[in-house]
Amino acid sequence: MNESDWQHQAQAFIADHWPGPERLAHPSAYQLASARWYEALGVAGWSTPHWPAQSSGAATSQLSWPKQRLYQWQMFCHQARTPPINTLAMSLIAPLVMTHGSEHQREVLLPEIAAFDAHWCLGLLEPVNAPTAQPTRLHETPAGTYLQGEKRALADGLLMSTELPKDGLWPSRMLCIALDEAQQWRACLLPADRRGIKLRPVANARGRWFHVVLDEVSVAPDEILSLSGDALLAALAQPETLSQSMLPEASSFGLAEQLRLLRRELTATKHEDTDTLLTQLYEAEVALQSLRALESRALAPATPPLATPLPMPMLSLKAQELGQQIGALQLASFGYYALPDASALREHNEGPIHPRGDASGETAMLTSQALSALATSHYGWNPRDILARQWLGLGENPQAAEEPSRQS
Repeated sequence: MNESDWQHQAQAFIADHWPGPERLAHPSAYQLASARWYEALGVAGWSTPHWPAQSSGAATSQLSWPKQRLYQWQMFCHQARTPPINTLAMSLIAPLVMTHGSEHQREVLLPEIAAFDAHWCLGLLEPVNAPTAQPTRLHETPAGTYLQGEKRALADGLLMSTELPKDGLWPSRMLCIALDEAQQWRACLLPADRRGIKLRPVANARGRWFHVVLDEVSVAPDEILSLSGDALLAALAQPETLSQSMLPEASSFGLAEQLRLLRRELTATKHEDTDTLLTQLYEAEVALQSLRALESRALAPATPPLATPLPMPMLSLKAQELGQQIGALQLASFGYYALPDASALREHNEGPIHPRGDASGETAMLTSQALSALATSHYGWNPRDILARQWLGLGENPQAAEEPSRQS
């Protein structure tokens, strides 16, 4: 199929399976449409054309798109404002299982992720209000291995409201890290409905954060990653196959849209700081062109002058810096209440407050898409740190992180 035919097919697929947010004003309608969107992606096999062929599974093994096509697909999705394809399961769990999972874990979890049959949450943090300062523990007894403790888990934030009935967008699996009896970090891959697990949405987090209570939760041996200790933490921070197993984000589109809206507002409404803000806006627009050039560089085939592929974290870093620059401009231009809430797109009882009274949610949706890289900062997955590790040659060998502790 030539590129023109593929583009027509991709746009037709989106038109057939995503009605667009402007037709989904009610939260339950948006959530139902989102569930149908993910189901259609899984059935068509359009969910994982970016995975390595050996990891894609039978449903998607016939697909293998070049980076340029993957980028174009992301751009079409951003333009249509579809629910995100780079979910936590796609961007973190799948690379982790591909690289460090057992054969059984790969056979069970990867097809499930590819079909969007399960959405995940990440139990990596201890809640600040836990009754005890002790971390979550993984302990062994004659009867088996059990988890005990509490976690604050990050989810995809796909729920329009946690007051709606539970459906396929709710987290149905969880990655939980805990200390074992040897004081080593271990990762457990568990179904969220396991006996002893209580998953409760955090108030006002709109499906992004969950409080998890783990009360003697049984853990089978094949539900624990073999990777442990500092090597596990390094793998969580930088999955080795991230660039191959994650769609390249078309960040420039969402950021360009924010800058366009910002220029429109600054031009229409003059005040004493307008000239200064317009100068800063121009600087942000120049930075946008730089980001677009980097995106083109990342997508270009390797050539003798540029034989080394551009690391994808470089794009994330530049998009993050520009997003912060735009956020500061929005704050200076419109005030706190003009800032769109990036943790949700549209709510039935609360949403972004525009200084002109426009609560359409358009800007909030674009912000959520464009600044998705910032969510990783909660756990230290900072593109700057990833690039530094790559430059210094750190973290390439999963065992390397454990050597210093043995020598000491």
